[in-house]
Amino acid sequence: MPYPGFSYGRLEKGREVEYERGLHLNLARLIALPMTSRLEGRRFEQLQRRTSLAVVELASETRKAWYQTVAAEEGLVYARQVLEAAEAGAELARRLAAVGNFSKLQQAEQQGFYAEAGIAVLRAEQARVASRERLTRLLGLWGEQIAYRLPERLPPLPDAADELPEVERLAMSQRQDIQAMRLDVERLAQNLGLTRTTRFVNVLELGVVNNRSNEEPTQRGYEISVELPLFDWSGAKVARAEAQYRQALNRAAETAINARSQVREAYQAYRNAFELARHYRVEVLPLRQRMAEENLLRYNGMFISTFELLADARRQVQAVDGYLQAQRDFWLARADLDMALLGTPNPTLAAAPVASAEPAAGGH
Repeated sequence: MPYPGFSYGRLEKGREVEYERGLHLNLARLIALPMTSRLEGRRFEQLQRRTSLAVVELASETRKAWYQTVAAEEGLVYARQVLEAAEAGAELARRLAAVGNFSKLQQAEQQGFYAEAGIAVLRAEQARVASRERLTRLLGLWGEQIAYRLPERLPPLPDAADELPEVERLAMSQRQDIQAMRLDVERLAQNLGLTRTTRFVNVLELGVVNNRSNEEPTQRGYEISVELPLFDWSGAKVARAEAQYRQALNRAAETAINARSQVREAYQAYRNAFELARHYRVEVLPLRQRMAEENLLRYNGMFISTFELLADARRQVQAVDGYLQAQRDFWLARADLDMALLGTPNPTLAAAPVASAEPAAGGH
């Protein structure tokens, strides 16, 4: 809303004193008020979209940090189980070597795996601390609040992955960054129209005048003033508005292209992560379980040594840890896909398994 102006003047001519008062209003700005109000409304709505996007991004990062923290704590448990098995093997190898039933090479192999398992535990502990502290920062907790408890396990893998055949169309209709860019284009288009409308007449003032004199009757009337653009026909202003509008169109096209690519990538990563985790659950873990049962029978029949049984137990724990990592990566991919449907995602790189070293089994 344009502000009204007030003018006051005092003139003297001999004994005559004249007082001039005027009230004027920029009529051009008043006429353009509906258009400028719509412009500001678009700007405010665009700001709301960007604020909503920032909130969604924070929620997505917090969600992924939660998955990573739970997985890190669970991975530390499995790393310690591997360490316990390696410690038992190293101790048994030491005792057998002490009585001459184990070679120094075989003992060194078991001791080497025990050392590597200890390193894996240290790395798992550091990963747990780092992920938990990151989650704490995202949650904004401090003091006694940091003693929060998390579930012992990640959510179970769903029976099937979500089918999203029209994932691109869904992203185009939901993404906050695209909506904000669309509002920006509409705002600049309206601004371009306003600039073209007011390029010649930008100042049009209408006012009422009151002149009072101590010797003459009071004079009342009105005045209209128009600014003549003799030296500036607003060509540069219009060209600038047109350039800003074209830039906004190009940015909007780029945002849409990137959004389609990002959501396709996120959806494919989600499907691949599900298939990998499902393969672990359906194929790898049952196979490892059957192998463990068979090796236990062979050990009871004295067909394999204690070291071979311990090595098989370590491999089984590592298979479970591999499934844990795949399960974590699936939920991270799910979070990235949800974010890609609402805004620009921040894909998470998969971390390496907690324990992967495996020595050659040996001994009798």
